[in-house]
Amino acid sequence: PDAPLPFRGAPELLHQALDKLVDNALGFAPAEGWIEIGCVPTSQGARLWVSNAGPALPAEMQDRLFESLVSLRSGGEGPHLGLGLYIVRLVAELHHGQASAKNLGGGDGVVFSMDLRPL
Repeated sequence: PDAPLPFRGAPELLHQALDKLVDNALGFAPAEGWIEIGCVPTSQGARLWVSNAGPALPAEMQDRLFESLVSLRSGGEGPHLGLGLYIVRLVAELHHGQASAKNLGGGDGVVFSMDLRPL
């Protein structure tokens, strides 16, 4: 944001959720791709997002990505338990909000966001 955004929440959990979102974005962005991190005030609190130039999300998986043990990574990319986005969802829900994922227009990447309300 252009100015400080006062928000009362659990900083260590918000930090962990942001870490999971950034790690996920780095893991799927192409080597010459981009990652964007943003935060804006909303009427209910704040929206935090991480977007990247990664591959489009399969439509049938968009609603399942925030479930436990769900991952789009192939087995050859190292061990992944499919818990990162699940943790993001739990942190968003703790802050009376929700986590979501969607493809950007024109197939230019994806955005993962958390809509949060103060504790």
